[in-house]
Amino acid sequence: REIILLCEKVAKEDIAVRFYEEQHGNIVWEEYGEFQHTNVHKQVAICFRTPRYRTLDVEHHVMVNIQLKRPSDGATSEPLPFELTPLDSAKRKKRKPNHWG
Repeated sequence: REIILLCEKVAKEDIAVRFYEEQHGNIVWEEYGEFQHTNVHKQVAICFRTPRYRTLDVEHHVMVNIQLKRPSDGATSEPLPFELTPLDSAKRKKRKPNHWG
């Protein structure tokens, strides 16, 4: 899915959108949003695609964290909660049960 993230002034050549999941204080999954430098608008908005979760066999929403990371020095923003949804969740809601009879 494509997302637009509003942020404070960032350097388009030195910013990453980090997603990660923690369990019992350990990071069990980490990936980065996909975007090009041209997807950073006037240093205050980033248009990016969310990364794939560690497994595609997910039936329920998964809570992870999202934060900005500056690769040049490793500085990060405060993490915010982010909910990943299963790929077919929209289809699942529309699907009607089969009645064989």
